[in-house]
Amino acid sequence: MAQEAGNEAAKWLIRLIVERRQERAAQVIAVGAADSNASIDRFAETIASSPELLALLSETVQAAMETPLEAKIYALGVCLARGVRDDTKVDAERLRVRGLARIETQEAKLMALLNEQPAPRRQANPETGDPGGGRWLGWRRTDIFEHLPGFAEVLDASIALLVAEGLAIDAGVGTFGGGGPGKEQWILTAFGKDCLQLLHAVVPTSAGGPQARPDGP
Repeated sequence: MAQEAGNEAAKWLIRLIVERRQERAAQVIAVGAADSNASIDRFAETIASSPELLALLSETVQAAMETPLEAKIYALGVCLARGVRDDTKVDAERLRVRGLARIETQEAKLMALLNEQPAPRRQANPETGDPGGGRWLGWRRTDIFEHLPGFAEVLDASIALLVAEGLAIDAGVGTFGGGGPGKEQWILTAFGKDCLQLLHAVVPTSAGGPQARPDGP
């Protein structure tokens, strides 16, 4: 009986996961249609007529189904809408979708920090090559930990993900005494800033739907 109850619970959880994935897939398509000021039927017809748009839709839906972030679903829907409205932007929007697909709560927090002004330098230290005064080109590991202490064990993984997707770079590379292991100075790339702005363009309301930020696009 215990095994039977366990099987039923497992089946219920699987159904719940499938239902949630389907809901998010439908939601991202609805967002795209709304952003394009088109009916769902017209929006679907346009996508179905183009292999490139179908590929964009496939990647968009896949990313939406995997995320719990409401803002990310709306950002993905905007990317889909842009591709539908202008077929010359489909390739660029697929790249944005791929970048957004890798961003979850922890990466969003890290990106928001990297988007801020880097930490000020401490007093000059000849042993470490720290010249003192002014500001670093980007965020150093120790400064990130001061603001995000929970990242102590996972920063390498999060940074590697952002770098792999072209969302962040080590700004210290090629500078005197900067860059490389232990001397990284992380910043967002222009592409990273663009993806972060997409995520910040909408926020969930207490009623469960999105609303545009006052400073959003």
